[in-house]
Amino acid sequence: MRPRAFAACFCLLLAAVPLAPPAARAQHQQRLQLDEELRFPAGRDTVSLPFENHGEHLLIHVSVNGGAPLLMVFDTGMPSPGVLLYEGALVEKLKLTYSPARIRVGGAGGEGARQARLATGVTLRVGALEVGGSVAIVMPATPQMSGLHDGIIGASLFQHLVVSLDHDRGVLTLTRRDAFTPPADAAGVPLRIEGRSAYVPVKLVGADGVATPLEAILDLGATHAISLNRRSSPAIVAPPGARAARIGRGMSGVSTGMVGRIPALELGGHRLANVVATFPDTAFEDPRGLDSRSGNLGGGVLGRFNVALDHGGSRMFVTPNQRFSNPFEWDMSGLQTEITDAGEIRVAAILPDSPAAEAGISPGELVVAVDGEKPVPRTLLRTRERFREPGRELSLTLRRDGRERVVRLTLRRLV
Repeated sequence: MRPRAFAACFCLLLAAVPLAPPAARAQHQQRLQLDEELRFPAGRDTVSLPFENHGEHLLIHVSVNGGAPLLMVFDTGMPSPGVLLYEGALVEKLKLTYSPARIRVGGAGGEGARQARLATGVTLRVGALEVGGSVAIVMPATPQMSGLHDGIIGASLFQHLVVSLDHDRGVLTLTRRDAFTPPADAAGVPLRIEGRSAYVPVKLVGADGVATPLEAILDLGATHAISLNRRSSPAIVAPPGARAARIGRGMSGVSTGMVGRIPALELGGHRLANVVATFPDTAFEDPRGLDSRSGNLGGGVLGRFNVALDHGGSRMFVTPNQRFSNPFEWDMSGLQTEITDAGEIRVAAILPDSPAAEAGISPGELVVAVDGEKPVPRTLLRTRERFREPGRELSLTLRRDGRERVVRLTLRRLV
């Protein structure tokens, strides 16, 4: 008989309210033991369900305690079993049972972390798979995250099962490990599992054609192609023409660095050319305090393969998909936005010498419409795909202090 229950450990910072100082909090750090029971339909070892790709965010529907399906990011960067949810009306309807403890979520070493509640005895449903004995971490809503999706799920799936992502069909398949057979045409790639992280070998190809082996953290929740840590290797340098910019946003806030094109990147023996890479400033090289080694491999690369992740077997399998040869692109407007507490889209920063700068757009203006359509947080990442087409003309309706104006941008490559 196959075991139906899996033991998983995860480390959370527990504290009474009010929270103790950092030194005292460390003394209360505990290791929680969680037994999750995975229940497949009778006689089956695999289930499949659709996923959506919103700007390299992979979204699936997950039901919590029998409630209406919630749209959640599938993220290997979510190391804890269970789901992460955001406070609000949707969560209130779930009637969760909370532990008296409080936990800290996000931030490196507690910096930038937020206080959250832990609900136990939770049952999840992912397609036809039921996960019993799970938990929900409920944190305060932040518009930059809760505006895009309802929650995050990760370890409950990838720690116990083989997770296959077919980007050509938009299908995610969950398979018991002992029932999985690798695709015949797939290249096997070893994973090194260390604590709560998986590291994958890649090769950085320089302008001289020399391929330098690197090791990057595997992060399906990151929308970039690859983020490279300059302090980790002399082979990693920001290329000529790289631009300083905001390069990401997570639980700990905005991260900054450089954006530029590297000649090529190799994964599983497959070479991707002219890849847009980010080079975070030193303070942002290891998000959430994790050791990213040489960098962070994200959805911009992984989305060009059909991927099977087998964390338990310390391996993954990759097969180039229909998007493999598509050119890598980055924002071509110079317009960087953020979501306000009111759910509006606000200009956060403007890149110098960009179409947005030339059009006189300035931080603080609200983006009311893009080509006549109102942008909304839930589909913002998809809307931003329009900003990556060279030569495209965009019409933007902007508002400041109650006054609206329309500007037109002709997009061009900035990196």
